[in-house]
Amino acid sequence: MNKSMFDPASIGAALTSAKAILELLRNANDAQLAIKISSEVANVQGRLIDVQQQALALQVENQQLRAEIDRFQSSIFHHSANWRVLPDGSEDGPFCPVCAGEGVDMRLALRDHVEQSGALWHLQCPKSHLAGVGMQGISGRGREISYAIPKELIPPDRYFLR
Repeated sequence: MNKSMFDPASIGAALTSAKAILELLRNANDAQLAIKISSEVANVQGRLIDVQQQALALQVENQQLRAEIDRFQSSIFHHSANWRVLPDGSEDGPFCPVCAGEGVDMRLALRDHVEQSGALWHLQCPKSHLAGVGMQGISGRGREISYAIPKELIPPDRYFLR
């Protein structure tokens, strides 16, 4: 969007021009002049509608950016994972920080084939991520990112294993 078209000075000038044109239209005796002036008024009105639509689009974009800022401000990072801060101050999570960097809240899941009876949950993102260069080299899958989160940070019924 061309933000230079949304210029308050241009809007003010267009409104002043529209007033002057309307005044001329009231005083015009010549039919051709009246038609020409009417055409100019319609042109100015069209431009004002364009500016109004651009202002509305900027408002929508502004709301989206504010919502994104609020989403990032309502999350924190600890124990190598992202957590949402809820309105009551408690935390919801853990979420994958790699996915969060892509704008997605992906809750971490239990790792398969890992002993989960200790004090930590061994978690991974359900989505596959590359973590540097794996055993198969740069073109290989790499290793899956793993997270060890203390069990007391997660609600007891989250994974139904205790």
